[in-house]
Amino acid sequence: MQTLEQYIKDKYNNVEDWFVQEVQQPYNFNRISKILGNREYLKGIHKILQRENSKWKGEVFNTTKLILQEAKTILNFHDTYLLGKKVSITGSDNIVATFNNIYRKGKYSKIDFNILRKVNRFGDIFEYVYIDNKTIKSKLINSEDSYPIFSEDTGEYIGFIEYYTMDSNKVSYYNVYFSDHVECYSNESGDLQLINEYSNLSGLPIHYHNFNDYDDNCGLSELEDIKPILDQLEDILSKMTDSVYTLSLNPIAVTLGGQRVDATIPSDAVGYMINLDVGEFKFVNATMDYSTIKLLLDTLHKKLETIAAIPSVALGNSNVANVSEVSLSMLYSLASVKAMINEQWLHEGFETRWEIIRKLLALQGIVFSEDEFIDCEFNYSRPINNEEQLNNIKTQFDMGGNIITNYN
Repeated sequence: MQTLEQYIKDKYNNVEDWFVQEVQQPYNFNRISKILGNREYLKGIHKILQRENSKWKGEVFNTTKLILQEAKTILNFHDTYLLGKKVSITGSDNIVATFNNIYRKGKYSKIDFNILRKVNRFGDIFEYVYIDNKTIKSKLINSEDSYPIFSEDTGEYIGFIEYYTMDSNKVSYYNVYFSDHVECYSNESGDLQLINEYSNLSGLPIHYHNFNDYDDNCGLSELEDIKPILDQLEDILSKMTDSVYTLSLNPIAVTLGGQRVDATIPSDAVGYMINLDVGEFKFVNATMDYSTIKLLLDTLHKKLETIAAIPSVALGNSNVANVSEVSLSMLYSLASVKAMINEQWLHEGFETRWEIIRKLLALQGIVFSEDEFIDCEFNYSRPINNEEQLNNIKTQFDMGGNIITNYN
């Protein structure tokens, strides 16, 4: 297998600033551009803002540019549905007690939630596990600062570069992660220089990414699937708003025959009357087809719910009352399917984290046998019908069955 040292030799002929050239590769440039584009979208910079203004009654008409931050609602729903309740550590008694203590001190429930949150929004996140004064902790490296390196022959993850530029002083920093050490560079003095180097006990940062049908080496933001529909909704609603103002609330006055009306009526005025000696005077306005517009908007919202894998009740589009446990499961079936898919890549990253933590514990003299294992269970934040659940428990109890409950 190609190592990082061999990769540097084969691709860059061992030049000293090889990592600068690596972060500038077209593959990395395109990936980071998408991440920054999604970050701007979440800030409210949407396609609808590019809509041009127009002329109306001789003056500039500022067209409506309605921004719907519905994407945040969808993403927040999936974040909290899977990890709104922290994961439950399972396994052998000794190792579970130790890891629960580590998770509590290292605030790993918050780290887990942020991992899912970042991956849903940007496709990738990297976690570096380290020891701080005998306490095991993790730091997350944002996707836009992360440049993983993959072997050119096997595609395996062999190196990592953390690159960022400070806005305050425009100084660039490069932290290059090898399997056994980390090299830190900076151009603060004007030239690129090695400013620090230290041993790497944890190995490479853990790469969390969701499933991507186009690229096995990186994830794909959930925004990529829902942005086209949200852009269409914003476009339609913005144009409908303008139509109401210009064609319904402020129609064009037309005289048929008779004298010409030279006076102007303020566009903000309501209730003016004009008397004509001869001819006909009327307002021309547009009649919008309500049924067609409603059908289009309803269809877009239903497609959004399907593609985003959220129940309509999560967006307030349905009223639900007195539903059974089976009905609730059916309502949240798409969300559960998506959560189970997210479990797969999360669990893979967790397994790597657990291996690193066991290695760091061994350095502190805490060693577990090979038979002792650790795992986790995810607790979905799905509404439950408490009355029906209690009735089912009572029925099982009356029949003499064993009752197993899990309260969170």
